[in-house]
Amino acid sequence: MKKIFNSTMFVAVIATANICYAQTVPSEDNPIDRTDFIVNPSFENGTTGWAVSNLVSQSNNSFTQKEGTFYLEKWVSSGSAGNANVKQIITKLPVGLYKLTAGAQNISQSTPAKENTGVKIFANDEQTAVYTADDYSVKFKYVGGQVEIGYVSQNAGGNWIAVDNFRLYQIGDVDKSEVIPSLQAKITEVEAFYDAEKEGSSEFLAEINKAKSMIEDIASSADDLAQEISALDLALFAFRIANPEQGPGTAPKVSSTNHYAPTGSTEALVRASMTGSNILERGVCWSTERNPTVLNDRTTEYHQLNGYIFHIRNLKPATVYYVRPYIMNKTYMVAYGDEIKIVTHPKGTCVGTWDNGAPTEDANIRCRTAINQTIEYFNQWTGIRGFTLSGHYGAQTPTADCSYGGWMRIGPNAGNQAIGTVIHETGHGVGVGTHWRWNNCTDTRESEGKYGKWLGREANDMLHFLENNYDATTCYMRGDAVHGWGNNATYDWFVNGADKDKHLELQYLGGCCLLYALFIDGLCPTSNHPNGLSGYTYNFDSDKKYYLMCKNADYGLGSGLLYARSSSATGWNEFLTKEEVGDEAAWYIEYDATKGYYIFKNVSNGRYLTHASGSTSIGLKNITGSKKPSDTEFFQLMPDRTDVTLKADSKQIKTHGYWFTWYDNGNKSIEAGKMGALYGSIKQGAFDYSNKATAQQWIIISEDELEKYIEIAIATGIETIEEESADSSDNPQIVEIYNSTGIKINSLDKGVNIVKYSNGEIKKIFK
Repeated sequence: MKKIFNSTMFVAVIATANICYAQTVPSEDNPIDRTDFIVNPSFENGTTGWAVSNLVSQSNNSFTQKEGTFYLEKWVSSGSAGNANVKQIITKLPVGLYKLTAGAQNISQSTPAKENTGVKIFANDEQTAVYTADDYSVKFKYVGGQVEIGYVSQNAGGNWIAVDNFRLYQIGDVDKSEVIPSLQAKITEVEAFYDAEKEGSSEFLAEINKAKSMIEDIASSADDLAQEISALDLALFAFRIANPEQGPGTAPKVSSTNHYAPTGSTEALVRASMTGSNILERGVCWSTERNPTVLNDRTTEYHQLNGYIFHIRNLKPATVYYVRPYIMNKTYMVAYGDEIKIVTHPKGTCVGTWDNGAPTEDANIRCRTAINQTIEYFNQWTGIRGFTLSGHYGAQTPTADCSYGGWMRIGPNAGNQAIGTVIHETGHGVGVGTHWRWNNCTDTRESEGKYGKWLGREANDMLHFLENNYDATTCYMRGDAVHGWGNNATYDWFVNGADKDKHLELQYLGGCCLLYALFIDGLCPTSNHPNGLSGYTYNFDSDKKYYLMCKNADYGLGSGLLYARSSSATGWNEFLTKEEVGDEAAWYIEYDATKGYYIFKNVSNGRYLTHASGSTSIGLKNITGSKKPSDTEFFQLMPDRTDVTLKADSKQIKTHGYWFTWYDNGNKSIEAGKMGALYGSIKQGAFDYSNKATAQQWIIISEDELEKYIEIAIATGIETIEEESADSSDNPQIVEIYNSTGIKINSLDKGVNIVKYSNGEIKKIFK
């Protein structure tokens, strides 16, 4: 197992700030408000700062303890609300006695006065049970380290649980003499692990000596000493990670990492499989820099569905992150999985309204709540901009319905006045069953009638991720002319009926992830998104070279690459028939995360691929300094829907391509043309969304893959034969041979050859 240790990182991790506080004597009658130490205490900024499971944001006034606009809740029509929690870790508090207070409830609406079990607010090991709607408080002492606070439900007795308005008050002082024993105990604890022969020993010892000197220093305050306890905890953690011990049992191992990682605007999901015994924790770590470790940000939060789906929160929108799954045992051996590059997308700008037309306030509350919750999920996970969900009461509506564009009716049935139904109907509002690319396009769905398989690549990849099932013959997206669902799926991800609503966060966000994937495949959520949504679909390295090959057999498949044929013009040519591929056919890729668009820079001349408005050509633009082409010249990558097999002898590679598309008075795309005397043409074509439009579909080849492509990249339909077999009595005779540019040659040349046989048949032959 590889050990990773970095002195600079070690010092950065254990560094803490000395904070001075006003010397006010607090008491229960005269508390000091320390709520500022809680991030987003009333959920007015969504769930930022919190780890949340199975609770959703709500904005109605039904919860009497609400403060501000939003609170968190879980509601089911009857029975138990089940398990849910919201948690946050606080550090660097002033030392003292504290009282944590929150508005909370755990009620059965059929018997609201009943004191149900299963819900509590807590601060570390201290807890207080929650019953009817009220303020609940828990007291604790802080003398350093960290405090985890929150609200947790374990098989709640009520059907409606809710929480809001966390407040933190210091109600007493803790004298310096009360902190010193805690710091001394911490020094003794960490000294037991010190070993001068181990990695990081000098940094670790320096922190221990600092703590000892602070005890002797009369100028050290109680808060200084408390903060040093936290510093020692971090120093010990870093030291143990740098020097893992060999313990009993099986060593930890990340046995597989799924490189497909769905992202929202501030969240992400990661799958990994792990093995080992005596496990302390498993999770994912991340950073904006390469090779993150557990000394960076990390989380152990997960959903369990056919394995672990780790849930990262509190990321920044439109930002590149590097993520690694990890597993750590109780002797601090850490194993990491593969690094995954993810990009969060910009937060959506969807809004929702409700006309308050229901006959009772309870019904209005349910409908308004469901719409607000749906909009929160959509803005987090779908990236749609400019969509308005307009909700109306339909007295004669049996369940609920919604038209393309977002005009929705919800009927009188209380079971349909819920988030699952609204998410389902909003799916119709953004194209499922209502846009022609769903219900009238055999290129995207196998049948225009019932039960057609969705052929788009991204949605099926998303379903495979959610289900952890990669058998494309049994696990795939399908639908009829109106609805969609996952074949062989654990959940009905689009909640096709109130009875299919599991009231689980994973079901709701998973459904939104599938919608986002449909938009990447080209389903148009609004008229402002005529090519679906631009999104991050290609995991590239900005320092590597990439090559672009047309997927059409007549325009370079297996042999040709797009290249800069001059300082301002492009074309394609048979580069793979040569011993070397020049940099004129190589491109650096850049990505604009705020738009979801790609930029391609030629390696040989530093000019950018461009599609100037009013032109029919695909040219090159010279951009000086740090400027890039304007966003009207960027490219949206849309994955195509059909595979191509590149093969040679018994070897083969299955791959696919992308449309390089944009909108300019109509949808357009890069299109390859026929080979001329010197090069093949490249132009702006009217975007053709059909599967047969292979002249507009481009395979992206990395520099690492290039040699493999040169060796075995022979497309389907191009046969491989040995030269000596061409003249055997079992085959027609070769009568003429031409190279890829049409020049007659005497024998098969390296690369692509055009061969005419004695029976009149003409084939492409790769040698």
